[in-house]
Amino acid sequence: DDIIKKISQQYNLVHRLDKETSGLLIISKNIKTTKAFGNLFREQKIEKTYVAVCHSMPKNNESIVRLNIPSKINPDKSSLSITKYKVVLNQKKSSVILFKPLTGKTHQLRIVSQNIGSPIIGDNKYNKYNKYNLEKLKLNAYFLKFVLNGKDYIFKSLLPNHFFYFFDKKSSMSKIDKYLSS
Repeated sequence: DDIIKKISQQYNLVHRLDKETSGLLIISKNIKTTKAFGNLFREQKIEKTYVAVCHSMPKNNESIVRLNIPSKINPDKSSLSITKYKVVLNQKKSSVILFKPLTGKTHQLRIVSQNIGSPIIGDNKYNKYNKYNLEKLKLNAYFLKFVLNGKDYIFKSLLPNHFFYFFDKKSSMSKIDKYLSS
């Protein structure tokens, strides 16, 4: 937020990521667009897909996870998170998983991946496997799709180089792209 506000006081960050997460952000240039994006998020009209390299393989290749996540402000309260996931690659005791959050809770994907038994590599908060504690977080906001003012928008991120140490770039990217285009 500080960097964006130094560029212009009119700009607003409307799609936030944990600071360790790489990938796409949405920044609006004015309050009108900020409100429009707020409505799109509230009405769940923004399709988001994240790519994660995870430790091990979840029990199911794909599923929908409904999970109550404690509130950041009041740990006695929780709210329902809903996340779809699909495993697109299983290699070297790790897996590449596409996550589609249908809700937007703090650390939602990191908590869900831990809950399905495949914590994200490089996640020092939710992944207790010491083998990967020196790695960068392998979570990327990879794909965004929405309609704004009658125009379709589709964006894809480039995965950071540190992802490719865990899987073969060519085969993995073709599987991810095939899944997203279906």
